[in-house]
Amino acid sequence: MPSSPQSQKRFVVTVDDPGGLIQGIPTLQRVMDFFGEESVPASFFVVPRGQGGWQLDRQEEWLAVAQQAEQQGHDCQLHGLDHGRYEFGPYPSFVFAMGGDDPQKRLHEARQESGHLWRRDLYVEKLETAIGIFDRAFGRKPQVLRTGALAQTAELYEAVAEVGMRYVSNKIVNPRGWEYIGGRYDTAVDWDPQVPPRPYYLTQDVINLPMISEYAWQLTPEKIARHLALAVEDLRRVYEADGVFLLICHVQEVGAEHPHSRVLLHRLLEVAREDYQVTFMTVRELIGDIESGAVEVRDYKARSAEGGHYSEN
Repeated sequence: MPSSPQSQKRFVVTVDDPGGLIQGIPTLQRVMDFFGEESVPASFFVVPRGQGGWQLDRQEEWLAVAQQAEQQGHDCQLHGLDHGRYEFGPYPSFVFAMGGDDPQKRLHEARQESGHLWRRDLYVEKLETAIGIFDRAFGRKPQVLRTGALAQTAELYEAVAEVGMRYVSNKIVNPRGWEYIGGRYDTAVDWDPQVPPRPYYLTQDVINLPMISEYAWQLTPEKIARHLALAVEDLRRVYEADGVFLLICHVQEVGAEHPHSRVLLHRLLEVAREDYQVTFMTVRELIGDIESGAVEVRDYKARSAEGGHYSEN
């Protein structure tokens, strides 16, 4: 019998940093070519503003490539404003710890450096600027926000609702991927109990589309097998939980001249196809399934009662 809409195995590829942070068109084109060869749509989280006056809506050549991506079935969404340091709050503890640093010490330093800027009114101003640039570039507003390095505070999500956005993708199910990036393969870190592997209400007004993990960052040939094994294990666990496998990767890695990230992703996509008969889709298509009722969103009140409310990790 065919799967029901709710039990359909959804696989969403998201790619961070093209635009103001990584402006290279050849890099983006390599990513598009790779996913084109795989017949997999990708959702690009685009940085709308960069250094030196770079701005998405003024870059005709870059925009032509991004619009070509959408014509090929890919999707573009919003990745903050300029990916600045602590732009929308502190980074999650696993990002702070990626280089072996003490997360609590880094959090304290971040608050001293930028805490006075982590205000709802300033967030609203930044988001309105970013949305305006994106709208002028694509002729539509973005549906989903992901911040640079997943910076966040509770006030950010109040600002997201205030500017009329309903969706974010800013939480990680399995932070072990970042432990692997740091070479800590024996870590005891496991799935975050506050982040279910499916869309859920992060606040009363904002739905989070959680990422499972990052597996393809700064690989060498020797690392591929270990990182792939983690990805395949997460894939199994997500579908056993009737969840959505939403992958995060980065344009500078997937689009690098060396093939390491593409090798891992090719093998992961192959497992997804052959072992799980997944449906590959964009973030925009996932939202369509949410709004049609085909994908259930976990209720905020139920999660709050279980202690699953917003936290800064």
